[in-house]
Amino acid sequence: MKTAYFNCSSGIAGDMTIAAFINAGLPARELETHLKKALKLAGWNLETTVTERYHFPAAVLTVKGDRNFKDPGEMKRVIAGSGLPERVKKRSLRILDTLIRAESLVHRVQPGKVHFHELNSIDTLIDVAGSCLAVEMLGIEQVYASALNIGRGAPATLQIVKAKNIPVYATTGRYELATPTGTAVIAELAQSFGAMPLMTIETHGIGAGMQVIPEHRNILTVSIGRTREARAASDYLQDAVALLETNIDDMDPRIYPYVLEKLLAAGAKDAWLTQVLMKKGRPGIVLSVLCSPEQEGEMAAILFDETTTLGVRRTQYSRYTLKRTETKSRKIAHLSGGRTRAKAEFRHALQKAVKTSRPLKDILY
Repeated sequence: MKTAYFNCSSGIAGDMTIAAFINAGLPARELETHLKKALKLAGWNLETTVTERYHFPAAVLTVKGDRNFKDPGEMKRVIAGSGLPERVKKRSLRILDTLIRAESLVHRVQPGKVHFHELNSIDTLIDVAGSCLAVEMLGIEQVYASALNIGRGAPATLQIVKAKNIPVYATTGRYELATPTGTAVIAELAQSFGAMPLMTIETHGIGAGMQVIPEHRNILTVSIGRTREARAASDYLQDAVALLETNIDDMDPRIYPYVLEKLLAAGAKDAWLTQVLMKKGRPGIVLSVLCSPEQEGEMAAILFDETTTLGVRRTQYSRYTLKRTETKSRKIAHLSGGRTRAKAEFRHALQKAVKTSRPLKDILY
């Protein structure tokens, strides 16, 4: 399955998204021709240049034109009445709706009364429609992205990542690295955020922002290729998880069960202990916690408060899970081909074994 993966470690913007696709091989003039024909808007054109950021060759995209829209509704009407492919049209409208909702929350007005201010230009419309059309033109079937480095984080950007549950971080508080438009675009296109999926890369491209930011590359990288075992993967759910780990060799072992219970009660997906041999031959424990990316801070706080550790390692993963349903007494996993796999909930099985005097293993299996 043809897949695109965006590395957003330097942020993201709408123009950077299109520029990355162009740098990866999308014909800029062909994209411009399709957009002009579909949108039926004159007085603008795309200008692509090549630059170098910290020794990385990258494309820079500029939308030339001074057309402004009176309100977001006018932009939506242009998209709705355009000749864009149906999926491009629907995605573009959803992106605009995401921006409208974010701005309405920031300015505390009804969505119908939102004004985009600096986002009401032709640039925004082209960034949105152009990004979605680029995906179609390149035949990309699925999109993934890393966590977003948002930098200072514009208010609208923060509203979007909150609403869409996108994992974020910041390496600077001085600059805005992820724009509202770029964030809304990737929120719509990406089916999950985290590590790059297992894939073979056929091409890659780098899009650069127009601003040169000290100590930051201000680039967006897209890798395009084929994911392996895509047929099987389509039967699974995929999400991003964080793994926190710490090595401990100086704590009373009676404390560990309490810490594990507290982590699980706070919402950890799993928590466990692994015995290891540490420096100077000391027996030690690796305490591991699996959680959602947004829970990292809370879980780290528990580890620092409840254990003797002085540091916690963090790693982010993209994982597959089976679709599942739960009843009061059992969990049911749904596999491909309509097959299911049921497992009794241990606590209920134990209660039933005590109540009926039946062997616990007979109830479990």
